[in-house]
Amino acid sequence: CCGISVYVLNYSCSFLSLKLSVLILVVGDVNIEDLRKHAVEITIDCEHLHPDLRVSKDCKILRDSKDYHHTGEEFPFQLCAFGAQRFTSGRHYWEVELAPANSPPKNFWIIGVVKHGNFTAKDRSALTPSAGFWFLCSDGPRGFYTNTDPPVKLSLTPRPERLGVLLDYDHGQLSFYNVTERKHLLAISSRFSGSVVPLFNPGAGDQGTLRILDCPKPEESAESSQPLLSNNSSDA
Repeated sequence: CCGISVYVLNYSCSFLSLKLSVLILVVGDVNIEDLRKHAVEITIDCEHLHPDLRVSKDCKILRDSKDYHHTGEEFPFQLCAFGAQRFTSGRHYWEVELAPANSPPKNFWIIGVVKHGNFTAKDRSALTPSAGFWFLCSDGPRGFYTNTDPPVKLSLTPRPERLGVLLDYDHGQLSFYNVTERKHLLAISSRFSGSVVPLFNPGAGDQGTLRILDCPKPEESAESSQPLLSNNSSDA
């Protein structure tokens, strides 16, 4: 049997008058094929794209612009991109490549979900569950943490090269998986309302890109090839 370590942090959000919980799980094995039964195709919403982001023609590969110069030490929270698909019920799963070929694993990224319409992200204080944001952040040397209040810091070793995301809207849970290692990393419990869309932020300064994958069917193992990143951007 696989050993399971579970850490639970409960806290109250008086603004919403509801109880939220964050569960950190370390599970020996996860059946990725079962997760992929809920796979959906995700693309970037180019109508609400930050001008300092670049996206591929198929709207699946994302990175910061070469002309973007990040100032300050804080994570560039404003470089958020949003999925074009909206969810109001059910289970939905997608995977993100964080270690593209011939590039080291990305150090900086945000992956999660956001309530549709929340397209303004200026700083960390504006990206909270009460504002309709739920995500896991990789902040380089500062490590991994959630955007919950208080934030939960994680020590993820090895660094995820492919991250799986499962949105269980009806049960109010957002789960993250290390697909390569087949581990369940984290589950954020909340209460969703209205339309929810995927959230992505590629950070700034990494060599590699953030790439949304087309999940193979459970019986398939080969991945389809992806086009190279275009130098053109689609701005709002």
